Amino acid sequence: MTEEQGQKTLLVVDESPIFRQALSQVLKQKGIFSTAIDTGSAEKASSEIASRRLAMVILDLALPNHKALELLREVKELQPQCKGIILLQGAHNDELMAAIRLEADGFLTKKHTVEEMVSMVERVLSGQMVISDSLTNVLALTLRNGGVEEEKNVDCLTSREQEVLGYIASGLSNKAIASRLSITDGTVKVHVKHMLKKLGFRSRVEAAVWASERGFRTPGSEPKKGA
Repeated sequence: MTEEQGQKTLLVVDESPIFRQALSQVLKQKGIFSTAIDTGSAEKASSEIASRRLAMVILDLALPNHKALELLREVKELQPQCKGIILLQGAHNDELMAAIRLEADGFLTKKHTVEEMVSMVERVLSGQMVISDSLTNVLALTLRNGGVEEEKNVDCLTSREQEVLGYIASGLSNKAIASRLSITDGTVKVHVKHMLKKLGFRSRVEAAVWASERGFRTPGSEPKKGA
């Protein structure tokens, strides 16, 4: 990795030059990132992921030939500190379930205002898992179609695991949950692991979408909404 410590580099991968350039420039001008790179080429994006230390990668799920999923997988494997956001637009991509399984850190539409997009990007950088309000039902339907059972019995969870599930549904990171509950990050990870196993979820995103759709949130933990 060649990026200097303390630098925050953004990579936006989208086939629309106008959109990706505008988004990357806005996020850089707002001071969120020190460097912003945009490209419509999956090959160039893969090279950037392999050679730079990235803070965030924003990927259009509509990239051809499953390239968005391949790039998200590379990010998760090569740069676990990097946040990966999936963009959806129009008819939602059939690859959405795979993106959920890969645990993207955010699922956003392209219909947000500048202020909304800036806020959600900042929340993802802080460790939250962010989903555009208009996508919650879409993700929930995708989970059901993907074989995730709709009905779960949360009574099998301990009271602490239920608290953790509520915080996850509100998008909080393990670090934030640990602070709220006055426990260590490691303890939160154990609670999350047990909760996912008991409810039969394969990823944190699945649990968050399922619980959020049913209003299963911990009082006082709700982040600001996005469109």
